[in-house]
Amino acid sequence: MMNKQLLKGDTVALVASSDPLSLSDKPIIDSLIKTLTSWGVVTEVSPLLYKNDLENFIQKAALINQCFAEKRIKAIFDVSGGNMSNSLLPYLDYSLIKSNPKLFFGYSDLTAVLNAITTRSDLQTGLFQLKTLAWDKSGTQKKLLYNTLFKGSNDLFDFNYSFIQGHALSGTIIGGNIRCFLKLAGTKYFPNLKNKILFLESYSGERNMLFSSFHQLSQLPDFFDLAGIILGSFTKYEQIAPVGDISNLFLHSLPNYKAPLIKTNQIGHSKTSKGLLIGSSMYLAQ
Repeated sequence: MMNKQLLKGDTVALVASSDPLSLSDKPIIDSLIKTLTSWGVVTEVSPLLYKNDLENFIQKAALINQCFAEKRIKAIFDVSGGNMSNSLLPYLDYSLIKSNPKLFFGYSDLTAVLNAITTRSDLQTGLFQLKTLAWDKSGTQKKLLYNTLFKGSNDLFDFNYSFIQGHALSGTIIGGNIRCFLKLAGTKYFPNLKNKILFLESYSGERNMLFSSFHQLSQLPDFFDLAGIILGSFTKYEQIAPVGDISNLFLHSLPNYKAPLIKTNQIGHSKTSKGLLIGSSMYLAQ
């Protein structure tokens, strides 16, 4: 459950910490602003949203710091993805962020920023892409987010799952996109794995790459002291692999892994993906 909700009249910020958006994304951003406005929310858009400059990563970090410091901004939605978000990590003011807690959402490459903020600022962050509100034409995503932001429900973060190994799992959730989570390995932004629930998903990645990524994870400190692992959607791999094969690939890759293993198809790179609160406590059972 989120520890903060929004009220009508609140201000939210749209930012892009990873790759810049292209101008073809503008109709989607306009659609998001229209939806937020209909909810009574004021939207501020980062002036760097479409700026395709490698040199502006310090500016991007300063903008995030500014959004956290600005009292009238109650939530920050990162609408980017790609490759570049880890460039911001040394320039984020984690003490300032900790002193000014607010909702921060992003997905995919933002996995690096989300986990860094949770680790360094002890703040829950949301693994969720706001653009799903425009991608999903059924209106379901809008309803899920609205109920969660304004009505205090847990709709966005309730997901279906099945146990592949084990029967119950409890701990604090960390992780996200496997490739982007591994960017933190060996840095001061990487979370302690001991007794944590590690969530993993991926958009791209064929068998050998995922095999390699699983092994890199297993060689990190405290990997085998995890409370358990949740596998989300592995989009490209699951488009060609048999049903259940990602779980089999994981267990065949790491036969010494004996902790609980859960699979969900509801969190990942889909138009109707649900969300996770990184840093929140979770209990799951059969």
